[in-house]
Amino acid sequence: MPAAIRGEITVGDFAVFNMYLFRLVWPLIALGYVVNLYQRGTASLKRMNAILAVAPTIADSRDVQAQPPIRGEIEFRNLTFRYHPNDEPVLHKINLRIPAGETVAFVGRTGSGKSTLVNLIARVIEAPEDTVFVDGISVRDYPLAQLRSSIGYVPQGDFSFQRQHLPKTSPSAWKNRRQRRLSGLRKCAGLTEDVAGFPAGFETLVGERGLTLSGGQKQRTAIARANLREPKILILDDALSSVDTYTEEKILGKLRGVMRGRTSLIVSHRISTVRDADLICVLDEGRIIEQASACRVARAGWRVCRAT
Repeated sequence: MPAAIRGEITVGDFAVFNMYLFRLVWPLIALGYVVNLYQRGTASLKRMNAILAVAPTIADSRDVQAQPPIRGEIEFRNLTFRYHPNDEPVLHKINLRIPAGETVAFVGRTGSGKSTLVNLIARVIEAPEDTVFVDGISVRDYPLAQLRSSIGYVPQGDFSFQRQHLPKTSPSAWKNRRQRRLSGLRKCAGLTEDVAGFPAGFETLVGERGLTLSGGQKQRTAIARANLREPKILILDDALSSVDTYTEEKILGKLRGVMRGRTSLIVSHRISTVRDADLICVLDEGRIIEQASACRVARAGWRVCRAT
């Protein structure tokens, strides 16, 4: 402005200068935003690469080979397990054989080792060598993909993504076997009535980790998801703890048909959940202190209750 007053530049030059200045403001702001975004992205990428570079603790050995199709027989042979070499054992000398197709329930106090025991089957936790077998073959000798694809697992702490796990069934898809089975699994898990009340049905966004779902709805979704692949081994780790006894009875009644012909392991604190099992095992301080058929336990007046 002083230059224009002194006559060193014309008013037109001054107007042009201001126009160029106004034109540069937004590109400079955008450049600053991009530089800031690039720096934030670079920092995030470094953290992501550090996580992705971590090798899994449990992985296939170099000489692992595909094994025959899994039938579902499970066996624990003199299993003693501790999380760290210097810790006290969590499981002590577990010996148990579960024939293919049977339903076995594990009951006991909190911290008695029930969840640890079933987690060893799918190698969520690595068991000592030659202690856990599926169809007579050590779980370590199975490729992880083959072993885990044959197991349907419903953990205590289920995980839900932003969108429902069970895709919507369109009317034209009823001839498709997968879609018919999907609809049946929804009814089996008791989800159909709940989802009917959602704003967009099965297309409803449920928020991070299923924020808008109740604990029971999360567990029932996990049950339907676990059975979708028709696994040979089904593991329910306290999978009905968040539903009321009435809903539990309805789900169990429908699950009996789903579990027929496959090996099912049920971990629970409720006697009503395990009363139809072929075998009930009572764990206490990492040991199987008692095992009997459900009929035998019923005749004994549910003495197993004392251990839970």
